[in-house]
Amino acid sequence: MTSPPTASLVSAVEGKSDLFYIVDLRPKWNRNPYISFWRPDDAGYCFPLSWAGKYTAERIAEGGSYYTYKEWTSEKGPGRLFTRFPVRCSDIEALVAELGGPPDTEGRGRVDGNAGPVLRMSGAMRNRLRRLRYRPASHTPVSSDAPNAEGERA
Repeated sequence: MTSPPTASLVSAVEGKSDLFYIVDLRPKWNRNPYISFWRPDDAGYCFPLSWAGKYTAERIAEGGSYYTYKEWTSEKGPGRLFTRFPVRCSDIEALVAELGGPPDTEGRGRVDGNAGPVLRMSGAMRNRLRRLRYRPASHTPVSSDAPNAEGERA
C-alpha cells in the first residue's frame, strides 16, 4: 500500500500549475490581429505564445495592480473591464490547442520569424479570456483575538 503524498510534495505539484501568462487587452489594441501577452520579466509585449513569459502567483500578488488592471473601456457604456490580468498557463494552452494557430506570414498580421501559436483578436476571445482570469483566494489569516460574529473573542 502506498502512503499519501506529503504536504511538500502536494504543494510542489500544485506550484507547477500555478504559472500564469499576463494577458493585455488594452482597448486601443482591439484592432490588432492577435491577443497580446507579456514577455518574460515584464519586457514588453508579444503575440506568439512561444515568446510569452510565465509568472508565478507570488510575483503577481506582490505586483498588485501592475499585473491586474481595470479601466474604463468605453465612453459609451458603464463599468470597467479588466484590461491586464493573469490567466493560468494551462488554461491558455488549452485555448490555444482549441482555437490557436500560426500567425499570418503576409500582411498586417505578419509576425517576424513565423513564430506561433497565436490567438486571433475578437470580442468573443476577449470575453473568454476575461472569464478565465485568475482570481486568487483571500489569504488573510484570522487572528485568534479577533472578535467573532457575536463580538466575543475566541
